[in-house]
Amino acid sequence: MANIEAMPATAAAIAALLLAVAPVARAADQVAPASSAPSPRPSPPAGERGKVSPAGATGPSTGSTPTLTSSPNPDPSPSPSPSPSPTSTSTPSPDLADPDPASDPFATTPRAYVLERVEFHGLAHVRPWAARRHVVVTEGEPLDDDRVLVSRLRLLQLGWFSRVETRVVRGSQRGRVVLVFDVTERNTLVVSDLLLGSTRAQPVFGGLGLTQQNFLGEGLSATGAFVWGGTPSGRPSDPDRFGLRGALFAPDVAVGGARLVAGLGLLWQRGEELVCADAACDAHAHHLGDAPRLRTERVGGELSLGVRPGPFERVTAAYRLERVTATAVAGPGGPEGPVPPILLGHSTLAALSGTWEFDGRDDVFFPTEGFRASAQVTFASRLVGSDYEYSRYVLQGETGFGLLGRRLRLQALLGAVQGGAPYFERFYAADLSYFAVGPALGRALELNFSTDSRYDAFAAMAGAEYAVPLWSGGAFLHRGYLALGARAVYTTAELGRGGRTRASRWPLSFDLALRVDTPVGTFNASLGAALDNAL
Repeated sequence: MANIEAMPATAAAIAALLLAVAPVARAADQVAPASSAPSPRPSPPAGERGKVSPAGATGPSTGSTPTLTSSPNPDPSPSPSPSPSPTSTSTPSPDLADPDPASDPFATTPRAYVLERVEFHGLAHVRPWAARRHVVVTEGEPLDDDRVLVSRLRLLQLGWFSRVETRVVRGSQRGRVVLVFDVTERNTLVVSDLLLGSTRAQPVFGGLGLTQQNFLGEGLSATGAFVWGGTPSGRPSDPDRFGLRGALFAPDVAVGGARLVAGLGLLWQRGEELVCADAACDAHAHHLGDAPRLRTERVGGELSLGVRPGPFERVTAAYRLERVTATAVAGPGGPEGPVPPILLGHSTLAALSGTWEFDGRDDVFFPTEGFRASAQVTFASRLVGSDYEYSRYVLQGETGFGLLGRRLRLQALLGAVQGGAPYFERFYAADLSYFAVGPALGRALELNFSTDSRYDAFAAMAGAEYAVPLWSGGAFLHRGYLALGARAVYTTAELGRGGRTRASRWPLSFDLALRVDTPVGTFNASLGAALDNAL
């Protein structure tokens, strides 16, 4: 009986214990349900580095929202493309992870990490402050992924670096981070123009252009170019034809609390335009030296100043002043054509211009997304010291797409000139075409080495280029593309009269070109340019 009575007593004690424990268990379930409690996340291995790059990026991308990822083995080889390399995602360390509201009853919003400082790793010739002024994040403010991505693209667009990667590391205390830019510098002295050609009017001419994208290590852009043709065909006593141009541009000038852009350009040019009854100068085919001509010399410069309304755009105002000397040289006989528009003797060209530019392309060499656009208005008048009265308007646009795994670029231009502009301020159809059927040839530094001296007041161009990649990642020949292009060009002296140049009457031109990106510039071997000399 004692054992029988003990069993109910034991059962009663167990039941009382369960009743006491149950409320505690229910309360614990309400605070942190076992099914939703996050498991602790381990810190990443010491060899891994967190970096900011577009989420899930496997190629060029600028529109996606950046996320914190890591790259255990970053690619050490230079990559001239601004597109981020594919990365494998991993979880950040607990110190950099946002608190989970489900595990923290006091957390209402994700933690905003404060940027403690910005560091650059890999700089050799570029000064840290010169690179820092192109970064749009601010110390002491919450780190913004979109601003980090914009900063990365701006650094790539400078042309100073072949690779820019970003990563985030812990700061001096919890909640503070350091943004690190890992960069690979590229050669900043590049060949911007390389020219060699021959025409009936000029047996041999050539030119070279160089650009230093980080002049004196101060972040300045310095450009110099020349074209030389010597004496014209059949006239050994005439002055040499040549052109010299130089420019210095400061992309970021601190004036008080404002950030400005400023530029200075200089020009000295001596050229000739044939004045024949027809574009080919057939009446002087046997001795082109007898053809009448217009001899011109220009000396002047331009000063510009502007602001940056956004990270990828700028608005500038410029004042241009040139001294122009024009002389008409008559031939020994034969028909003569109209002289290109200009004031004979000595004259002064003074003009004010306003320019808006936007460049959000992901790759200057051959973009896959983003666009570049510009609009310019030029006004010349006696009110600003000019002997010429005219206005000039130019709209340009370019955009890139990825199509069937290849790169497609679309281009367009629309321009108009109103009033008595000199011929070199008007439009030359061959400048806009891959090649021109007839004697016209694209100009070099605004020097015309062909027999066609017809300039127009209105111009329109639309074109497309499709690129097939050939290789990527070479030590010197970084990238190579086979570009297939087509352009339609229309120019006219007066609206409603139709195109008057050969290029306008045959508006379509095509090109097949090999384009190579190297440390010293981009080189282009164009079939269209070869046809332009042959046609």
